[in-house]
Amino acid sequence: MTRLTGRREYVRVGLTAGGYKIAMDGMNADFAGAKICPAADTCQASHRPPFQQLSKLFHARSLAHFYLWLLLYLSGAMTANAANIEIELDTPRNYGYSLGDKITLTAHIGVPLFYTLESGFLPTPGPINEWLRLYSIESIPSKPEKDHSLAITYQVFKSVRATEELTIPPLPIRFMHRGKPEIETLPPWTFSYHPLIPKNKADRDIEPESEAPPRLIDTTSHRRALTYLLGVSSIILLYIVWFYGKIPFLERYSGSFGKACREIKKLKKLPQSRAVSLQALQCFHHALNELAGETLFAGQLPDFFQRHPKFLPVREKTEALFAISRQLFFADAASESSAISPAQVEKLCLLYRKLERSNRWI
Repeated sequence: MTRLTGRREYVRVGLTAGGYKIAMDGMNADFAGAKICPAADTCQASHRPPFQQLSKLFHARSLAHFYLWLLLYLSGAMTANAANIEIELDTPRNYGYSLGDKITLTAHIGVPLFYTLESGFLPTPGPINEWLRLYSIESIPSKPEKDHSLAITYQVFKSVRATEELTIPPLPIRFMHRGKPEIETLPPWTFSYHPLIPKNKADRDIEPESEAPPRLIDTTSHRRALTYLLGVSSIILLYIVWFYGKIPFLERYSGSFGKACREIKKLKKLPQSRAVSLQALQCFHHALNELAGETLFAGQLPDFFQRHPKFLPVREKTEALFAISRQLFFADAASESSAISPAQVEKLCLLYRKLERSNRWI
């Protein structure tokens, strides 16, 4: 009861089953579940000035609104705090389990406002009772409409002679709400449990089954794919080795100058003489003419190197070889200084072969 100073008027606020009833002196009105009743002292109220009565009316109505909204707000907060934690349990099949099997349950949890999951206080893996063990419990990504998800794995160790129904007991989960811990339990789950051995059969009559042989996997397709891969890899590796000149017989005996090198190699086995040197020079000229597509003379070398600039590195050696060749072929008597061995001609042929192959893949 709250009294107004200076007069015998009063405001009575009470709670009823239907809502909130507020009684005040001087008026009678119903609004939003609040009821205002006239006071008993009507004599003094009749002597009040009209403006004073009107001011008291508005003051009483504002006070009634304030109390009404305050009670509604407190009621809504209490309702929100009393909201339940939603737990949705995803379970596997409820049959076909036996000794040593693992069962994984997934709990999707939705919490109200100001509730948090105490992950540091989750149950510790270990035995729950004489036949059930908590194998693991871990947090996993939650569903879009839930706040938390837990994967709980149990392992069953119970020896039975007949099929039974076993129940995994409720599992407590701790939450924190406004600094106070609250415990919510995951619902129990019942499943069918079967024995490993036939019913009513003594242990001494049980003969362990022999170990099953491993199931063979057809590897034909894998072997075929591996063979193709090895073949392609070998070809690529062989080409790389050949391209960089790591295989001498392939590096020397391919292309126009490869033929010349093959002929010169035979000449190197013969006794050294002027005739042998002339044959080696003929092999070189024949390969160079085949490369140029025409018969080349000393005066045509500048035009040849202009059309084939990649052979410019051997231009000086080529011109020197042409000078020696002219002396050997057209001079009456060759001097000792102008003599050339098949090995020297072969070196120049090898240089031409490398340059010839530099812009080719094969």
